Amino acid sequence: MELTIDPVATSRMFMIYLHLLALAGAASAVAIGDYAIFGRERIDSGLLQRAAVFATIALAVLWATGVAIVVLDLGLDFDALLGKPKLLAKLTVVAVLTINSLALHLVAFPTFRSSHDDALKAATLPSVFGAISASSWIYAAFIGVAKPLTNAFGYSGFIALFIVILVCAVTMAVVLVRPRLASRLGGNVQPIRAVLAA
Repeated sequence: MELTIDPVATSRMFMIYLHLLALAGAASAVAIGDYAIFGRERIDSGLLQRAAVFATIALAVLWATGVAIVVLDLGLDFDALLGKPKLLAKLTVVAVLTINSLALHLVAFPTFRSSHDDALKAATLPSVFGAISASSWIYAAFIGVAKPLTNAFGYSGFIALFIVILVCAVTMAVVLVRPRLASRLGGNVQPIRAVLAA
């Protein structure tokens, strides 16, 4: 019996394996970033920067392997891509995640380098971007395994659920995470009742 190896199937398997490793690496980087912000007496900017670099590399590998898997499955047939609502939804979520990651690194993280008179205001964007990041990572992973829901949800259903999750995550972040982050940025922090009324 002759052993034959399908090079396309083998390449796809290897890309999926790298994709999963990159996802695990990204999850680790996000956890380390959260620890750098909340796990110590003060925000550890050095550790946060290293976690951000690692998360960026993991996201780049996720994009590269994800695109490779799509090309192996569909070739460059964009019409076939339009017929894959789950895949389109995942690409949309990952695009949101990527844009949000840029905003986190360029806008939010620099606020951690200095003290603020209005710490609650300074903590707003990092809290919102952090909520979008966490929910996008988790939802992208969910879509990756949600094949049984494809016919029931379609593209619009997946995106509608994503929007609901984002709204819930951002609301929770503003109410629960923002005051805690503000206390780490310095300045006076209003009590939770005042935060809820803001």
